[in-house]
Amino acid sequence: MSTPLPASLDALPYSIVAASILPFVTSTDWLNFRLASRGCYEICHGHDIGATDSQQQHEDEECKALWCLALVRDYRFEKGDDELSMYKYIRCNPDPDDEVNPFLSTADVFIASTAFISWKHWRKIDNRLHHDEHGERFDVAPSAQLVGPYFLRAASLWRKIEQWCRDESLSENVGPAIQSSLHSGKPFGASLVEEGYQDGKLSALKAVYSFYSGQRLGLGLGLENVERNGMVLPGLFGGYCVYDCLSLNCWCSPDVLTGTKVVLAKDINDMKLTVFDYSSGDVGIYIQSPRLTASTKAVRDGSNDDQILRWFENHADQLNKYSVGRLGPAEGFKSILRYPSLSDPTNCSRAVTRGVEVVASSTYVFEMGGMFVYSIRIRLLKPEDGEDYMSPEERGFDTCQLVSRHWRITQGGEVEEVRGEGVIGCFPLLREGEYQNFVSEDDGRTFHENEEDPGAENYFSYQSCTGGGEGEMEGSLQFKAGSIQAEAGEVFDVRVAPFPLKEPQDYRY
Repeated sequence: MSTPLPASLDALPYSIVAASILPFVTSTDWLNFRLASRGCYEICHGHDIGATDSQQQHEDEECKALWCLALVRDYRFEKGDDELSMYKYIRCNPDPDDEVNPFLSTADVFIASTAFISWKHWRKIDNRLHHDEHGERFDVAPSAQLVGPYFLRAASLWRKIEQWCRDESLSENVGPAIQSSLHSGKPFGASLVEEGYQDGKLSALKAVYSFYSGQRLGLGLGLENVERNGMVLPGLFGGYCVYDCLSLNCWCSPDVLTGTKVVLAKDINDMKLTVFDYSSGDVGIYIQSPRLTASTKAVRDGSNDDQILRWFENHADQLNKYSVGRLGPAEGFKSILRYPSLSDPTNCSRAVTRGVEVVASSTYVFEMGGMFVYSIRIRLLKPEDGEDYMSPEERGFDTCQLVSRHWRITQGGEVEEVRGEGVIGCFPLLREGEYQNFVSEDDGRTFHENEEDPGAENYFSYQSCTGGGEGEMEGSLQFKAGSIQAEAGEVFDVRVAPFPLKEPQDYRY
């Protein structure tokens, strides 16, 4: 308003001021109005001295409705939300010069005792986001303003990621490495304005980056010069390795690519970029390589206003369905593996034959021209692995060695049969809970142990790929009881149960 509300309004009936005047002026005007007199303060906050109990209850409800209106109008809470949702707030770090502690923390989500207290804390966040280094407030477009529910959703998704990182049964030593790589959250409002972005669809981006603001990683690592065995690559979005292609997707601070496009995540080789278009709100995958330059949507459906938030939320929800481990038999690096695990039985299969377990799944890889990279994980079960375990006497051998493979791939109504010696040149010898990886360059006529693969995991895993569209894959692996060079029985088939070759329907990473 151009002029302050007159203090004489406190002479009007309480309900008229609260219901018919204050809703039509700004919340900032309310703050100034309440300082004009004790009566004005009581109109905004209730607690009228001398009122009867029934009057006090009526006035308190009107004050509650007034500040709930402020939460809806100023910070985009939904009208009609339950009280628990409306009263949630996040306590922010008030010090703009603090470079150590995060702007917001998932540990600082509380429930206020009144709607006003909730609104007051959201205002503090708003002030940190939208004031420059001189303390002057700057205006932003409605699509870039603070949206309280977005920040609460961001707190929830980051809490899930933190919990996964702390759970060693899920994340092993990869989770702590990811957690320690995360930069503290920052209020990106002012820096975005400096880049000329105040008018974009930035509300959800500000929410995500307020808790953590990228990863502390050496993107472009000289991986050929490091000791790989046991080294953790803490890319937040995981990766895969197939033949000579190693991919690991890492989160980064917003980095301008071109025009209205900002890089949010990048592959460790800088080939694949996850890009946010602040003009449209789209999140997309961009590929840059000598063989392929292409792009695809990372979020297929829904509103563009919160695409980046939904993309992050989906990843947080899916973390429990991925496993961690070495990226491949020749890669000692450990990371999140983007292949579905047994926690996702719709997209991952398991079969056990004579004590040999095979877990199989695939992931769609846009950057390889739409190929499916499939992962096969093989182990000889040990007693603590449960009811599928068989003793050496029951299964008829102490060790067994893979000798060949047979695949049946169904895509587009066509069936392809594939047979070959070993798997990607490997002939692993399985023992209970461990393996030795033997390799051959002449289709199994001669062998030598692969010194780059020490068998540190209790399962042998390898990755390969297939094209040809969506479908299904199944087959069998042929094993020799004992070993190829020291036979202790016949060759037997180990089943690989069917697993889908399926493009993601909603989200891509």
